[in-house]
Amino acid sequence: MTKYFHNSKPEMSKIVKIREEDEDTRTFFIKLPFTPKKPKPGQFVMLWVPGIDEFPIGVAGIRDQILELCVAKVGEGTEALFELEQGDLVGIRGFFGKAFRIKKSITHIIVGGGYGMPPLKYLIEEIIKGRTERDEIFVFEGAKTKEKLLYVELLEKWTKEKKIVFFPFTDDGSYGRKGFPTEGVKEYLNQDNKKSVVIYSAGPEKMMKILFDICRNYNYIIDIQMSLADRHMRCGFGLCGACVVDPEGLRICVDGPVFSKEQLERIADFGSYSRLPSGRKEEI
Repeated sequence: MTKYFHNSKPEMSKIVKIREEDEDTRTFFIKLPFTPKKPKPGQFVMLWVPGIDEFPIGVAGIRDQILELCVAKVGEGTEALFELEQGDLVGIRGFFGKAFRIKKSITHIIVGGGYGMPPLKYLIEEIIKGRTERDEIFVFEGAKTKEKLLYVELLEKWTKEKKIVFFPFTDDGSYGRKGFPTEGVKEYLNQDNKKSVVIYSAGPEKMMKILFDICRNYNYIIDIQMSLADRHMRCGFGLCGACVVDPEGLRICVDGPVFSKEQLERIADFGSYSRLPSGRKEEI
């Protein structure tokens, strides 16, 4: 029997495995105290390190009671998490937010950079599970170096199995093409492509804004879905207002973090400014 989380009360859960992705990134496999209603790609949890801090993390996968979270060491809370070991407990609240909406019989173009890849990996898994003969999946990933690319072995494996086509990009050319994934997407879109396309993206907001500006003018792109999960979020269920964006008051944690093309067009500071925990705006 599946069970729902309580929005405001963390469920204490055990770390059962830790996998190092690079020196600053680890995947934590966490056994929940019950089998939850399955989250959708793009949703997130609030992870509590007892006595330290609570912070949002996108779901990278789930199997029965084992939740997969890929975490980068970027602040006090995540630094404390990296001090924990297998067998230690953390608190989990969730699952929160609007997810990616998977469409059928189309070309799926998935574009990720840096720490935006974990929820996209989960998205790719779900598209593969439900794909039809007409579905095509193209994955563009970018990072500074080869070492910073996530899930390369898995994505190359899926490519060999003809489930996806994978295009890696690195700033220094140490793996795949030298450059940015947005360049590869633009080249693909400029081909003679009459099939309906949906763009899904997560990662650095500046990269997504460049991608959005490239994609918005192709009439066969039927939707652009982007996750703003890197924005500051606190409560997870829309009460505190810490993640509100101008000018319509959309809340990242409830109305997002995945937004549609129409919503992104109305977010005035998309790709330019975000808010600090204090509420003050900061240039991205």
